[in-house]
Amino acid sequence: MIIAPSILNADNLNLGRDIKKATQAGITRFHIDIMDGHFVPNLSYGPQLVQDFKREFPLVEAEIHLMSDNLETMIPAFTQAGADLLEFHFEASKKVEYWLDYLASNGVKTGLVLNPETDVNVLKPYLKELKQVLLMSVHPGFGGQKYIPETADKIAQLKQLMKDANVNIPIEVDGGINDKTAPLAEKAGANVLVCGSYIFKNGDIAGQIRKLEGILNEGH
Repeated sequence: MIIAPSILNADNLNLGRDIKKATQAGITRFHIDIMDGHFVPNLSYGPQLVQDFKREFPLVEAEIHLMSDNLETMIPAFTQAGADLLEFHFEASKKVEYWLDYLASNGVKTGLVLNPETDVNVLKPYLKELKQVLLMSVHPGFGGQKYIPETADKIAQLKQLMKDANVNIPIEVDGGINDKTAPLAEKAGANVLVCGSYIFKNGDIAGQIRKLEGILNEGH
């Protein structure tokens, strides 16, 4: 299981400090939420942050979750900024194939994101080109929301879809992940958990990471 802390919930005036604390606790990938104020109502970071992140933490993976429908501008900008993995919303593009090819040809790992209402079957044509699928377990745009329990059914459906297509790619879950919901997502078949508020809003960052890892390890 990979835990990918969402820096959206870190202390933005001490972002480097919080990221460093998490890396010292063994974190090797961070989830960076990019929101454009149009596709979702909130605003977050720009390409400069990703560039700075990769300069300061070159060996740590920058996973970009692009919540934007302006892909023509955003995907090239974040590709150039140093994204290791970029996942964009299926709902945001009529040119999914084009952008998956673009990312792959620029050496960026490809991911697609599905909102809670979107059927997993829309992924069928793209499964062989994807390096990861992100299922939203909240409605995108704001941190700190409650986990949608039906996500477990969706993970199971996606696992079956992959089995039928003879592919095996990581399933990531994002939204409302904490010590109670993480085991549910893992049991359903998730491989990557995005965790924000639980890690960054409870004081001891390293302690929260260890606690979550301990709970997940108990299930094995």
